[in-house]
Amino acid sequence: MESKTQFLNDWEGGGVELIKRAFKIGDESLSGIELLLASYSRDAFCGEAFVLFRRGMSLYEVNASHDSSDGMDGQWEPEETLLMALEFRLERGRLGLRTDGKNLFADELRFLLAELKANGFS
Repeated sequence: MESKTQFLNDWEGGGVELIKRAFKIGDESLSGIELLLASYSRDAFCGEAFVLFRRGMSLYEVNASHDSSDGMDGQWEPEETLLMALEFRLERGRLGLRTDGKNLFADELRFLLAELKANGFS
């Protein structure tokens, strides 16, 4: 499950155990999925996470955030998404960008989506 996953920002080099700890989830929550991209970044007051995974021929994303007083416990709520919806949010929205407009994970996600498309995923 972890071999091709891109762990970015504060999760870089940390692997799936960091995701399980951050969301307070067990192995059963990750059973049968292929993690594709996981990003977590924080400053002194808050943190934001984005996780993209595949289950079968469907894509799912998890978006979560927290302030300094609490974590992301209870926010592991995967939502089915579409490749073209992610592309739209990358091009027309702010998906994967910091508040100052700099790359957070947008470039990596754009490359991943192009790779999925090239491999026949729609």
